[in-house]
Amino acid sequence: MLDLLDFILLRRGVPADDRTLTFRRIDGNPQSSVIYFLPWNTPFGVARQAGFTPLDFLAAYEMPRALVSSDPEMSVKAIRGLVEDAQALLESKGIAPHAVLLVGLSVGSFAATYLANRIGARLCAVAPSDRADMMMWQSPAARIVKRRAIEKGLKLAHYSRAMTGFHPIHNLAGVAPNSMFVIGRKDPFVPPQRRGALQRAIELHLPSAKIVKLDAGHFRTLLLSARHQRALLGLPPAPSRWQVRMPELSLLKPRLATPGDGS
Repeated sequence: MLDLLDFILLRRGVPADDRTLTFRRIDGNPQSSVIYFLPWNTPFGVARQAGFTPLDFLAAYEMPRALVSSDPEMSVKAIRGLVEDAQALLESKGIAPHAVLLVGLSVGSFAATYLANRIGARLCAVAPSDRADMMMWQSPAARIVKRRAIEKGLKLAHYSRAMTGFHPIHNLAGVAPNSMFVIGRKDPFVPPQRRGALQRAIELHLPSAKIVKLDAGHFRTLLLSARHQRALLGLPPAPSRWQVRMPELSLLKPRLATPGDGS
């Protein structure tokens, strides 16, 4: 039944504004070394309530709308803004890269993979794909934004040129070896050829990483990844959802930011 939500999500509207670089950072436990990059167009409260983010975290990022944009240059700026803020946060806390776990959920996996490769951190990429440009052109989740791009006269080649060097398949060699990729075999948002290309790249450039394949769609893959996220930190499976307590609101401090604000 959960996989039916994938098709409901496919029919939902996409924000009319896809050029905003502002993102929201929710600051959590300052003693944690986990950073979440959430799915596109998904508020933190929804992700937490759904069970996508089971770990105690240092920060969780709500994606800027421009991460999936009809202007490919804006998409690149969005990734850079997220990565630079997260890296500055880690450096300000004095957290060594080998102690960091970056969890990228769905579209959030693009920024998480780029940052993990940049600093040598451990990665947990959930519902990932191989290339942002091909996802823009092939994923049904991006169909409305793709239509806007075509109306502007843009083609796949424009996205390929702008995004070279930012794709997950270009950012695997520096990722910490004890990383994980959680893939849904029935994920309608990530075409099979994109999943296959990513797996081949992982086997070539990061063979020590663990690849978990779930017999699930997009939403259910995000949900079931909670067990695997916990396992990466050596934690047992969570108790029944009926026993889970939400974190204290005082620990969740939202912060709005745009790239280059100097904070």
